Amino acid sequence: METWQINLSLIPSIAVILTSANRTVLGLTDEINVRILANPEAYSKVLPLKITQLKRLSVAVFLMYLSLVCLILNALLVGVNVITPKNDKVLIFLAVIIFFVAVFYMLLFSWNAYFIRQKQFKVFLEKLSKN
Repeated sequence: METWQINLSLIPSIAVILTSANRTVLGLTDEINVRILANPEAYSKVLPLKITQLKRLSVAVFLMYLSLVCLILNALLVGVNVITPKNDKVLIFLAVIIFFVAVFYMLLFSWNAYFIRQKQFKVFLEKLSKN
């Protein structure tokens, strides 16, 4: 198998994770717009945390796209013999490093999401107990 074809075979794996991250961004944006902003005073402590989470996810998505660009560029450059197969690992390595950083941001998002949800549900429960 040609080296450039192997590079292209990495793309579907990244695309699946990228799709998941994009759906998470859309879900969080929806949650902020529809639920939390409908009652901002009740969620005043949670809203800034959710917005920070949205920024974190957006950076992760950007980095995943950047990683994909590196892989595609590498495949194209090797495919047209601009980069020799001997030197094609540099862009692949860069793509993997960038993707690692993106996944780290997703890990931070997941870790923080648990604690933010706890605060959010605490506010919700307090609101119910007052009624």
